[in-house]
Amino acid sequence: MIGRKKLKEEYISIPEAKELLLKRKEEGAEENPEEPIFYEARVSIEHAERFSKLSAEKAKELRKKLTGLFEWLDERIATKIVDIMPEDYFDIRVIFAKEEHMPTKEDAEKILEILDEYRE
Repeated sequence: MIGRKKLKEEYISIPEAKELLLKRKEEGAEENPEEPIFYEARVSIEHAERFSKLSAEKAKELRKKLTGLFEWLDERIATKIVDIMPEDYFDIRVIFAKEEHMPTKEDAEKILEILDEYRE
């Protein structure tokens, strides 16, 4: 975008993106009630509503819990785990397939136990 600069960069989960997009839609409705958001944002909201598995608050809490529990788990992978919510060890292995660190079966089971606490 011309005239704009990136102030910061961080990873957000699908539920957090949904929350941000809906907030922007409300702000846009106040400014222009006929067309509050662009087409791309509408499609993004539909995608987030379809694939969001948690609330934004629970997603933030879960990501923080995962990154705090394992020092080798970075924010990017924790966000991916929150978005996908894997159900078994094979799913976790797929997420870590191209990463430097592959969790042990015990670590993966611990991750799955934590995820089970947050499943809706």
